[in-house]
Amino acid sequence: MLNDIKESVLMSLDGRNVELYPYLPYLLKDLWELGSSADQVIKLLDQQDIDFQQREYRVLDLGCGKGAVSIPLAKKYGFKVTGIDAVSEFVEVAKEKAKEWSVGEWCRFEVGDIREYIQKCPPADIIILGSIGPVFGNVQQTLRSLVPCLLPHGMIILDDGYIPDGKDFYHNGYLPEAQYMSQIRRAGFRIIDSIIYSRLEILKSNRDIYEQIRNRANELIAMYPGLDYIFQDYVRSQHIENEILENSVTCALMLIGANVNHE
Repeated sequence: MLNDIKESVLMSLDGRNVELYPYLPYLLKDLWELGSSADQVIKLLDQQDIDFQQREYRVLDLGCGKGAVSIPLAKKYGFKVTGIDAVSEFVEVAKEKAKEWSVGEWCRFEVGDIREYIQKCPPADIIILGSIGPVFGNVQQTLRSLVPCLLPHGMIILDDGYIPDGKDFYHNGYLPEAQYMSQIRRAGFRIIDSIIYSRLEILKSNRDIYEQIRNRANELIAMYPGLDYIFQDYVRSQHIENEILENSVTCALMLIGANVNHE
């Protein structure tokens, strides 16, 4: 588990230097989606034999960013959403977006440390973990830590990646597939359904995001030439992570529920 909240936020956004933290809102100014795709999450939920509009579902979006996933979910299904993020600028955007989408009454966004929030939060029907990295530890530790936050028969939407079986690749940020799946089972959960992102989808998304970040980084370099190494390093780290996601890792959006047979 990462001890420092800034370190945690940076890692979830592929950053490495804590000095970069104050500039993240500017670097990511042009992006609403910072992790998962709302369209893909909606597709995943629509594949389930569940009428999500038959009652009020409580949704907890941990590391919600600018609300790009939970706001469309609130709009489509009428979910009652609570979103928590450590970056105040992101939370302010989320609040404004909720008003724009006419779901302000269904969405509550707060600035906070999600590691502290899960110690006191009321249980939810659905928890969203949209590409937030190892904030709670590995996938087994993460799922176990969320058990008190999840209602019986609740579900977790997890956007993550793993190294496919047989792939000759090692990275300390990604587990081999067999180990990843084993950790889910050992945590007492199972994968109900999933969407595997195609390489083409990943390439397009990465290309669009990378260009916007690089443009903002160049603007920051012009404004703060003495800090050019920070912004250049972030652009490099984005490029490296993109290469990994495009060529070496299976990127999956998973719907996870409790394994009733787990002992």
